[in-house]
Amino acid sequence: MAVVKQQDGTAEAVEHALQRDGGELAAPQRLALRLADTLMTLPGELDDATVAELRRHFTDEQLVELTLKVQKFNIQKVLVALDTHEWMTAGRLDELAWNRDGAYTVAG
Repeated sequence: MAVVKQQDGTAEAVEHALQRDGGELAAPQRLALRLADTLMTLPGELDDATVAELRRHFTDEQLVELTLKVQKFNIQKVLVALDTHEWMTAGRLDELAWNRDGAYTVAG
């Protein structure tokens, strides 16, 4: 969605991004969505053909940035799986932080 909003921002472009196959988005945008979907759901399923296609449209630096942006929004999966997460209070913004031991905390 961020890619769509930065590049075009029209309601029609956002609707295309919400379609499973990316609708009529440009090839790089569809690939970015495919990469995000794969990294979030089945990262082991990122096949060589998709990687080759990604490399045709993106530089190494762009691929690293895309991957890190997807992963930063998925850190909660690890925390929930390890039962080290802290629940947020509904209707209240909490400041997220890591303590000196590297543990994730909610400052409230």
